[in-house]
Amino acid sequence: MNTVLEFLGKNIRFFREKIELTQQELADRSGVSRRTIIALEADQINISLAKLDAIANALNISFSTLVSPLDSKIQHSCTNILAWKGNHTESYANLLGTVDNGTQTEMWIWSLAAGDSYIAEPDPEGWKEMLYIIHGELTLEIEGQFKILGPEDSFIFSSSTLYSYHNKSDEQVKFVRNVIH
Repeated sequence: MNTVLEFLGKNIRFFREKIELTQQELADRSGVSRRTIIALEADQINISLAKLDAIANALNISFSTLVSPLDSKIQHSCTNILAWKGNHTESYANLLGTVDNGTQTEMWIWSLAAGDSYIAEPDPEGWKEMLYIIHGELTLEIEGQFKILGPEDSFIFSSSTLYSYHNKSDEQVKFVRNVIH
């Protein structure tokens, strides 16, 4: 399985240079500090998924293009790329693929170990998430309101606000997350 960090630094540099941006210009466009851009290009830092989306948008490319191998024959698609790891080995998020047809849709598989959480940063206005619970129980927190989702439950919400995923149960939770923007 590939990881986001495997391709990230090289890709940021490649696409930044392709559109002739300095590191400072990319930082200004994305809202991410120049120091973070430098560290990312040197493969020396981890970063939130929301900030990676901001960098991809500033480079005028999709998230999947940013995190996929440059020599990929299939554009706007990636297979099983680890994009996030939690505090436990059972906590992870893999980007399974994306489709860009005017509106971009990302398909993810998420897993949270018992007691683990993922605190998200708000996405840009207009972004939505669709969740489908495969196994276990997910507590979704949106601006201080809690929604408990169990197996075969689904839920759609605007992700341009404060939200987080929590596993408050004693077993692993697995779910599909589609991000539409």
